[in-house]
Amino acid sequence: MFKAILALLVLVIGVVGGGYYNYMRNAPMDADLQQPRPFATLKTPDVAELLAAYERDAARLRGNVGKTPGGADVIDRFDASDVGGKAQGFASFQKDNQRWKNARGQVFELEKTIKDLRFEKSIRDRGLDVEKTRVWRRLTTI
Repeated sequence: MFKAILALLVLVIGVVGGGYYNYMRNAPMDADLQQPRPFATLKTPDVAELLAAYERDAARLRGNVGKTPGGADVIDRFDASDVGGKAQGFASFQKDNQRWKNARGQVFELEKTIKDLRFEKSIRDRGLDVEKTRVWRRLTTI
């Protein structure tokens, strides 16, 4: 009787110790949860819809900024002696360039937002946002 209780106690301690060891060994699975998650409060379907909308907007804006504005072709339209015309051409180029830089900045901001949304979606797809699932996976993954 004593041997059976001792064996059972050793078995329980072994299972608990092994589970704890495995849980700690699989801690890197949760490393993604330590990073900032600006969209963590949104529901999963909303994340998917928002991601699709941002991707459409980014594709539209990328089409607008695909070609870098060139200043030489605007300035070269004027004769070498037409200093006023060259100045107007340069001013026109500066305006176009500033518009292009602003649009390009919007594209970069959208790409950052899309990256954050994809990161959040990957967390949701792996089930890391549900604590029970995450703990169970850490305990049972060998």
